[in-house]
Amino acid sequence: MARGKDQRPGGVVKNVQAFERLSFLHQAAVLMSTIKYDTTPSASKSSTSAALTTTSKPKHNVKDWQGDPPGTLHATSRYFNNHMKQITGKLVMRLDPSVKRAVCRRCDTPIIPVITSTSRIKSKPAPTVIQTCKICKSKRRYTSQNPNYQLFSERSDVNMLQNDQDEL
Repeated sequence: MARGKDQRPGGVVKNVQAFERLSFLHQAAVLMSTIKYDTTPSASKSSTSAALTTTSKPKHNVKDWQGDPPGTLHATSRYFNNHMKQITGKLVMRLDPSVKRAVCRRCDTPIIPVITSTSRIKSKPAPTVIQTCKICKSKRRYTSQNPNYQLFSERSDVNMLQNDQDEL
């Protein structure tokens, strides 16, 4: 066995710590998107301070920005996803397509059906799934004209070629 080669079928994986960090950031972002907390004022606060906080609303200058729903940690999840994208850019790594599809391209919010996004299916002119982010209202369309279509990373012939290159 040559030096530097591993017994695994895929060969030696580079940047293992970076992939572990990316996995942690993605999992933490999804977790933060699902957490909800109570925003009602506690009984210890006076009624005048509670009335002042409900009447003052922050002004947003961003067009069509609805803001985060109260009692959610979407801002933290966006930070984790943004940090994940920065790491992949600096280390010149590629994210798996399933991870890319799980993050909104516009606002970096994790796309979780019913919680942070809505999905609908259009059948004409081609079967299409339309995902809409509830935070920034951006839409992504996934068409499926070929029922046998596979992603490039999921094709078996690509993995065979990659294993042959590792053996050389």
